[in-house]
Amino acid sequence: MAKVKEILQSTSALFHPPPFIFKRCPMAAAYNAEILANYDYDLNRLICLQKSQISYSSEFRDSGVLEPLLRDHPLWPRLRDILDNGARFPLEPMRDVDRISDLEFHRNRGNHKSLGKYEEFIDPVISEDIERGFALPLPMEILHKIPQALIAPLGCNRQTTINALGEIIPKYRLTHDQSFPSLSGLSVNLRVKKDLLPPILYSFMLSRLIHYIINTC
Repeated sequence: MAKVKEILQSTSALFHPPPFIFKRCPMAAAYNAEILANYDYDLNRLICLQKSQISYSSEFRDSGVLEPLLRDHPLWPRLRDILDNGARFPLEPMRDVDRISDLEFHRNRGNHKSLGKYEEFIDPVISEDIERGFALPLPMEILHKIPQALIAPLGCNRQTTINALGEIIPKYRLTHDQSFPSLSGLSVNLRVKKDLLPPILYSFMLSRLIHYIINTC
């Protein structure tokens, strides 16, 4: 508990305003493209050279502050790397000619039809993601200039949830289809090197879930 208290009492680094405009409009997209051009369209380089809400681990304490509490956890080295350098996925390499042809394919094809079907429900979700800094508006014209850029078509899943009164109501979830293969026959999910992913250990959690399922049937 002493370590937790010490972490909670620590002060976080001061953040500067982000270099981008997080608004869903052509003006913001054009401005962001100009900023990115100053860094040879290398978004990772830009992120690493500044300290703002878009910096890696900006929502968490610094890894050096968290290490005394988490260093004995077997996944701590992996988590520390994510906090310091961003999340990366072990992917099979893709030929640049295939990547460029896939970019053009998705640019012409557009998103999944489900997005248009539920557009009135999804539009506010997309706008909120942008305004909170979770998505960066950019013009389509610069996609080929961004190193290793790929497109995943957006879609929408209609689900159900409950409101404060316990009533079942519809819920619309935005999806990024990382399994769509496009012209190359490849997708992010198909290119993942599964043997390099950390194992998923369920341990006693699986037993608790089974007991919960049986108890509620």
